[in-house]
Amino acid sequence: MAKKEITIITFTNDTLNTFAEQFEKLGLEEDFNLILLTTAQLPYKKINKDSLIILSSKSIQVLVMPYIPKGSKMIIANRTLNHINIRKLLEISADTKVLVVSDRMETSMETIELLKDFSIGLDFTPYYPGALYPENIDIAVTPGEIEYVPKYIRKVINIGSRVIDLSTWIDVYAHFNYDYQAISKLTSRYVETLVYMTRELNSEIHKTNLLKSYLESIIDSIDEALIVLDQNKKVRFINERAIDKFHLKGVDCLNQKASELLPNEFYKEVKQITDNEDHMIDSDDKTIFVRKTKVSLGSSFSGHLILFREAEKIEKLEHDYRIKVLSKGHVAKWRFENLSTVSTNFRSVIDIAKKLATSSSTVLLLGETGTGKELLAQSIHNASDRRNYPFVGVNFAAISESLLESELFGYEEGAFTGARKGGHSGFFEQAHKGTIFLDEIGDASLSIQSRLLRVLQEKQIMRVGGNRVIPIDIRVIAATNKELLKMVDADKFRADLYYRLNILPIEVPPLRERKADIPLLAKRFINNSCEMLKRPVFMFSDNALEKLLNYDWPGNIRELENLIEYLAHIVDDVVYPHHFSFRNTTYTAKETDTNQEYEDLYFSYLNKGFLIEIKEILDILAERDIGRRRVLKLMNQRQINLTEQQLRYRMELMTKDELIVPGKGRQGSSITVKGEEFVKYLEMRK
Repeated sequence: MAKKEITIITFTNDTLNTFAEQFEKLGLEEDFNLILLTTAQLPYKKINKDSLIILSSKSIQVLVMPYIPKGSKMIIANRTLNHINIRKLLEISADTKVLVVSDRMETSMETIELLKDFSIGLDFTPYYPGALYPENIDIAVTPGEIEYVPKYIRKVINIGSRVIDLSTWIDVYAHFNYDYQAISKLTSRYVETLVYMTRELNSEIHKTNLLKSYLESIIDSIDEALIVLDQNKKVRFINERAIDKFHLKGVDCLNQKASELLPNEFYKEVKQITDNEDHMIDSDDKTIFVRKTKVSLGSSFSGHLILFREAEKIEKLEHDYRIKVLSKGHVAKWRFENLSTVSTNFRSVIDIAKKLATSSSTVLLLGETGTGKELLAQSIHNASDRRNYPFVGVNFAAISESLLESELFGYEEGAFTGARKGGHSGFFEQAHKGTIFLDEIGDASLSIQSRLLRVLQEKQIMRVGGNRVIPIDIRVIAATNKELLKMVDADKFRADLYYRLNILPIEVPPLRERKADIPLLAKRFINNSCEMLKRPVFMFSDNALEKLLNYDWPGNIRELENLIEYLAHIVDDVVYPHHFSFRNTTYTAKETDTNQEYEDLYFSYLNKGFLIEIKEILDILAERDIGRRRVLKLMNQRQINLTEQQLRYRMELMTKDELIVPGKGRQGSSITVKGEEFVKYLEMRK
């Protein structure tokens, strides 16, 4: 497989150098090309769209996002301590009070938890800029952030920047679909770095029982069974998994000859296998995966590291790994807490959905197009016991009839012309253990309905062109904007399938029945659109908001979102009714009587004595957009003498009444559609 590219982005150069050193030690250059960047370099460096981006922490995500190519995959690294740098902590007496210093409270607390995980038995107190700490502490520990250590601390131990955890590197391999052999090599290298971290640390293995306990805690934390033999074939380390495997609980294993301690059949096989290669051997009627690695101290041979695991556990790891790779793109992003509402009836829908989420029975979502049925389906999935498995969405209205069967159920190699070599799993297989969302189920043909019914009844599928039955464990959520019962009466939808789907029905209300949510949803869409366009947010005038609330919304939430995106492109600071793309559409609520509105304006200006001046200003702006000083000059030419302050006041009134839109900078003010209509009204009253 050709090398893939990964881009690591950090805030500081120290962290960047730490990651680069780890990358080299793990030998990852065999599989990846590495690009290293700090956040300060981003404005001057172009990131490859196909590069997998790894961020050192979530806190820099907001700085990085403007420079990430659209569609790029991004991972926030899980971090762990650089084990070699912890050695000095082992020299401190147990229960000593120690300050753990970082730039933020979160980082300080994370470092403390990591230190506790490695059995560092000290009394830790978090410290960050602005925090208080007891006066009786005179030792500080920091992950590379010495500048934040209080100046009164007597002793500072710098354990260096945290490195990237193994779980993140596995995610990197999963993203690029590397096979299990590559994962195995990565794991072995990672474990080797833990056992003989550097020459200095290995040289102290024989000096202190405390250090030995620390290393044993690391060894016990890895997944493989592990044994370290010295050059005399005596056991120097053995973890709990190896002890359990060979039933050595209660036996003093250290310094025992491996030939006497380990099963004879297993030890003979291990002696014969070559170093640094993967082998499969049989022991106790079980197949075991084994890797033997030479351990050296400097140029001197020190012994062997033996890693092993039962093959059936590797198969489970492979199964979990396949699920992880397969589920990419099949992730439910929405949760109940993300659903914005103050509406009583939609809150009731959410409460019902939360209760149904705990079940594995089929849910049928009923509602008009654009009401958010898929968001509700994703929320149900994320609140269920299947949340850690795939969420696979299928839209029956979006896939052609000719492709739908093979996409749903998969196909075997050679099933038809153009079939992929090795065949292809369908949506039902990909949703195994998770949830499949059957959207627009009312658009399914009768032939597809028959196959769906069988899948729901039997919980198994057969690929197109195949002859083997594949069992599946899935939860079904279906959705439609059609009246299925009427379709059943018209013989367009199978009655048995309808009753199989309609077990846990939920009616999703249209937007016109939850109008209290319109301002809330509009605000969310405004923030999203303005962030996408990198522009300031805007607001609605009172009349514009009234129009929003009175509109019928036949396209529901989707129509509202589209409208907000349109407005984000055309308005400046305030939205007025004339900006609406639906302004000529009929409203369900009683429309404002236009003539009455203009008549109210007429008498308002008349009573203030401004009517003639207002009319002249509108006539001037109807000819062209001009600034206030130019308007003042033209008014004087028309024998209407106003001061600049008087003109400003009149134009502010006209802006409030939505007759004009004020200009910005050198841009002149302009007359609105409402202003033009008001001029016609004044002409009509003459």
